[in-house]
Order: sequence, then C-alpha cells, then structure tokens
Amino acid sequence: MLLLPAVLSASVALAQSPLDIFHRRLEGGATFYTEAEAAALKAAAGNSDPELRWQAVYAVSRWAEPRLADVLAKAQADADSRVRLFAVRALGKLSGVPEAARLSDPDLYVRAEAVSAFAAAKAFDKLPLSLFEDPSAHVRAAAANAAAASGDGSRFGPPLARLAASSGTMAPGQALLALAKLEGAAARPALERALKDPRWWLRARAYEAAGLLPEAGKLLESGLRDPDPRVASQALETLAASSSAAVVPALYRALTDEGSPLEMRGTAADVAAERKDPALVLALLAALPDAVGPGAGEYRSSLTKALRASVRPGTTEAALVEAALKDFPPFLDSPRTLKPLNAPPSVVFETEKGGFVVRLSTEAPNHAAAFVESVTSGLYDGTQWHRVVTAFVVQGGDPRGSGWGDAGWRLADEKTAAPFLRGTVGMPKAGPDTGGCQLFVSLVPTPHLDGRYTAFGRVTQGLEVLDRLEPGDKILKATLRR
Repeated sequence: MLLLPAVLSASVALAQSPLDIFHRRLEGGATFYTEAEAAALKAAAGNSDPELRWQAVYAVSRWAEPRLADVLAKAQADADSRVRLFAVRALGKLSGVPEAARLSDPDLYVRAEAVSAFAAAKAFDKLPLSLFEDPSAHVRAAAANAAAASGDGSRFGPPLARLAASSGTMAPGQALLALAKLEGAAARPALERALKDPRWWLRARAYEAAGLLPEAGKLLESGLRDPDPRVASQALETLAASSSAAVVPALYRALTDEGSPLEMRGTAADVAAERKDPALVLALLAALPDAVGPGAGEYRSSLTKALRASVRPGTTEAALVEAALKDFPPFLDSPRTLKPLNAPPSVVFETEKGGFVVRLSTEAPNHAAAFVESVTSGLYDGTQWHRVVTAFVVQGGDPRGSGWGDAGWRLADEKTAAPFLRGTVGMPKAGPDTGGCQLFVSLVPTPHLDGRYTAFGRVTQGLEVLDRLEPGDKILKATLRR
C-alpha cells in the first residue's frame, strides 16, 4: 500500500506530454521536478519522436537538473537541432562542458549556446579564436561575452579589438563591453572611436561599456546630449549606476525638461524606481501631467512604480503620492476592438537582410485586424528591429525604434492555443492588455511564452532571414498578400 501513491504519481506523469509537465511546474512557481516527472522526462528524451525529445530536453533546460545529466550528455549529439540546442543550454546551467563538436555545430544557435556553456564551465582555454570570425553575428557576440568573463585580455584582446571595428551591431557592441571589462581604462580609445560611429546601437553599447571604466562620469554626461534618444537614454542609465554627483540632476532634467524624449523620461522613471530616492519625488510628481500620447501607458506605469518606491509607507509624503495617483489612471484609453477579417491574409516583410512572409492566425482576430491596419497604413515601413536576443526573439515594429513607442492605441490580450515555436509571431506587452503595433518573432521554440502572450501569426517563408537580423536593421516595407 505504501508504494501505491508513487506508482500512481509516475503513471500520471508518464501520461502527460513533457510540456504539460513543464507548464504545470512553471505555473506553480516550482523550480524542480518530482522523481516521477523526472523519470517521465527521461523517457521522453529517449523517444523516437523528435517532437517529444526536444520538448523533454527543453523542460529539463529550464532549471538546473543534475539528475538528468546523463540524458543531456547523450542529447547534445541528437539528429534534431532543437534537442541539441536545449541539451547544450541545460549542460551550461550545470556548468558542464559540451562536446567540442558543438562549437562547430551546423546550427548557429547550438554553436552560440555551446560558447556560453563553455564559458559557464570556465573552459575558456578550449574556445578557439576562430569563433570570433564565425559566419553568424550571434556566435561572434557569444564569443565576445565569453571573452569578457575569461579575464584573459592577452589572449582575447586582439580578436576583440578586430571585432569591435567590424560591421554589424551585435558582435561589435559586445566586443566593446568585453574590452572595457578586460582592459579597463586602456579600452577608452576604442570606446571613443565607437562614440563617433553613425550606428546608434554601437554608440549605445559604448556608453554602456563606459560604465566599466574608472572616472567615466564626464564621458557619460556628454552622452546625455547624443541626438539619438536611444543612445542618450543608455548614457543616462549607465550614469545612474555610478557614484557621480551628476546623477540626480540628470534624472531631474530628464523627467521635467520640456521636450525631453520619451526614452529619457521612461529611463529616468525606471531608474528612480530602483534608486528609491526621496529627492526625486517632486520631479516624478511634476512629470505626471505630461505622461500622455503614444507610449504613455508604459511610461505612466513606470512613474507610478517610481513614486511608490520613493516614499516610505505611512508617511506624509506617501499620502501625498497616493493622492496624486488617485487621479492618474494607468491608461487614458480603452483597448481597441476591430472588425474581424473575413480571411486573414499573409504579410510580406522586406528587410535589409532579405524578405520573409507571415501568415496571420484566425485565433487572434483582433490582433490580426490591427496588424493588417498597421501594414496598410505603412506604419512598419522604415522602422527598425530594436531588440535581438540570441536563441530567443527578434522584436520590432516600434515607430520610435526603441521599444518605448506605440501607435497611440492598445489591444486586449487574446488567449490562443498556438504554441510559441520557431517562427511564431507574438505581441510584446508591458502588462495585461497593453499590446499595440510592435511584434516579436521566436527564433527557437519558446514554450515559456505559451498562453502568456498572444500568438497571432507564423512565419511561413524566409525563416533564415530572421537569423541574420541585428539591432538597427530596417524593415524596408511590409505589404499584404491575399
């Protein structure tokens, strides 16, 4: 009788798919699997069906799982690239060193994850310098990150210097950060050269890297005057992490100066929430009336959070803040409802790196209709991909190109059953019912997004183009295909 509950538990676990097991643990806030669940995942990882195998190894990769280390060691050589990817990722969380062959894997995301896993295991001497010349920017950027963690400037300094001066944005930007970490003040000339570069992403990373240098306050203050608000806001964020006496005045100006761009105001509010500095309460209160227009929803949320974080509960100041926020609703509008499309069309995106096609879903009719409206209005033409995360997503569609912008309206979430697989198109959001005109595309399966974000389309052609996108690359044109 004492064995019966365990037997039943194992039977239940085995009857569920690997992602069912994962989602139940994720929703319950657990970071481990029961013995029965671990046994079920182990069995699925050895199944002949590659769909079950990648799902099982993905579930294992979400949390360090030493009980299944032997499964991961075998899975890293699987014929399916998804299995290899998540096996290598899971090994990295266990500080295990993958097979050297994974550094030259035919799949670029497996290579990038392998570089990160070698770095996590501190096996820096086993990383070949040829990684800095890999065809993929994702792998080159991962190599720069690994070099930054190595502490070995003599070996990695020369390839990093060459990478910092190369084309693109991802890898040069990460190289600048690595040089600053490895060389300190000696990296300043490289950063100053990058600050004159026309690529906004590179200038932003240079200011981020400047935070690693001694006595970089004046350099960062000069960054507040960069004509691109995406760069200036990064300089502000980096300056705010320093001990400079210029921090509070800079935040005050960003919040209260007339004409201060949304990126500066939003960054200042986010920094204020982290600092919890009562000296910024007046500036935050003064900013409330101007938190209107496109992008206001996320900014209003940041201001609210910052104000409440900057006062002690139960004080007179806290009462004043709550009184001010009483007439400061999180949104000034209601979510839009559009007429459903008779038959959702496909959308053709032309980018600087090539074209791809998105087939819209019937499961999210309101999102599909809003997306079509944005395409036909030309909203996406000329916008940039402002966020690219290796083995995760690319994100764009923001008229401001920073992640802070929107089209002046929002959408209510739509529950969809579609899983987030490679090529799934989803709606970014800053909270419930805050979708808009932006979009993201999963580069690999991302089941932890299932049910949490609205999936409203799928890339049906040109997936390889997504792998070449870097921050700052443009959407040249988006058109409908009936």
